[in-house]
Amino acid sequence: MDCEHYREMISGLIDNELNAEEVNTVNQHLSRCTECRAEYDFLIENTEQLNSLSFREPQDVVMQNFWRLPFSRFARNAGLVLVVIGYLFLVAYGFTTFFLDPEGGLVGKIALATFIIGGLIVFGIALIERLTTYKTDPYKEIDR
Repeated sequence: MDCEHYREMISGLIDNELNAEEVNTVNQHLSRCTECRAEYDFLIENTEQLNSLSFREPQDVVMQNFWRLPFSRFARNAGLVLVVIGYLFLVAYGFTTFFLDPEGGLVGKIALATFIIGGLIVFGIALIERLTTYKTDPYKEIDR
């Protein structure tokens, strides 16, 4: 077998994905081939460095403080307002194109209709769910 085959097996060796026979075969090749051994050592070094990295997630208090910042609320609300305004502009543009362009394609009209109907369905479901859960929400008195 050539080195290319063994290079493919090196990552399996590092990740402990090889059976005993394959481990023995790869180890024998690594003891004889300096190029594959150098690549193995390089991968082992990088793997150890990656394993030594620790990713700390922010604590709950940090995230709560972040969401309470005025800028966070402003950004969230501004994003929501911009999405709604964009949706309304698209619907208005679609309606004007729909009614003022008699030669408009059927595909565009179907796309506009599905866009509007889909938006109304999602809005209606969200509204019904919110109204239904608000009545029994045990946390509605808690400030978030």
